[in-house]
Amino acid sequence: MRGPVDALSFRRFEPGTSRMIQNHFGIDEPAPGPGTDIPPRLLDLVLVPMVGFDQQGNRVGMGKGYYDRTFAGHARWWHRPLLVGLAHGLQQMKIDPRPWDVAMDYIATDSTLTATGSRR
Repeated sequence: MRGPVDALSFRRFEPGTSRMIQNHFGIDEPAPGPGTDIPPRLLDLVLVPMVGFDQQGNRVGMGKGYYDRTFAGHARWWHRPLLVGLAHGLQQMKIDPRPWDVAMDYIATDSTLTATGSRR
């Protein structure tokens, strides 16, 4: 990640060859360098953690908005990743989505995979 107000960044990872650095959480991640950054619009699939969700693909995250900022406007991209939210079924809840919220295309839980209808 870049910073607290930025969107997410994605980098190439090749086991055994990618140089790794520790992020501010102490977790290893690929180091920045020439040819390592991947624009979000070129990804095919993004697995998105969720604190809560509804059947329309709306999600509650950790409240920082990283995924919403990263994929804002993705419906207009010429290629866009499939957004799959991951949660346990018991995390389903009623959500009042905000205009800036980005809905998931699918919700995957411990027992189901649901197409939300948000991918048009």
